Amino acid sequence: MRWRGGRPDWLVVSAWLVIAALLLLASDWMFEAIFIFGTMIQLAWGCVGLALLANLLLSGRWIPTIVLVGAGAALVLAPLPQWGGWLWFRISFESHKAAYAKVVEEAPGLPRQGTAHGVRYLVEPGPPVRVAFPQPVGVADNWSAVIHDPSDAVLTARGWGAGGAGEYTARPYVQELWGGDLLTCTRITGHWHRCWFT
Repeated sequence: MRWRGGRPDWLVVSAWLVIAALLLLASDWMFEAIFIFGTMIQLAWGCVGLALLANLLLSGRWIPTIVLVGAGAALVLAPLPQWGGWLWFRISFESHKAAYAKVVEEAPGLPRQGTAHGVRYLVEPGPPVRVAFPQPVGVADNWSAVIHDPSDAVLTARGWGAGGAGEYTARPYVQELWGGDLLTCTRITGHWHRCWFT
């Protein structure tokens, strides 16, 4: 089967899928770099895909394989934003880890919030002294941070409790640290955690 310009249909569809995969993989990076415009680019590329699909359907080409291609694409593309988010976070964490460690070392003598060694921080004096490094991704009062907690108490935050929204699983003395409601945390390595607030 050939596209109107003489290119094989599979080549056009494959090119669209590769670019869609890259856009999905880069979701978190685009959100940090260009905020909502990244989502707009993804939606525009999705519209291009719908136009491509409509062209194939209306011209009567690829009908037997469209379901197979669509199902395969959905299976492959669905986890990409999550994988890309994890990958971008790991790259960002590793590139800032030395600065984070310096701030943690200096935390007892630092103001409660500020910027040091090129990173923004929030200190909870404790004891123990805990330090949050807010991440750029977040909207309004929903935000995330890299947390250094030598007690690992933030790991008690495991999302909503059995009662649903508003019932926190975090221990009461850590739930409202850093001025937000601690919703969930996962360990990165050692006493370093990735946490989300609402």
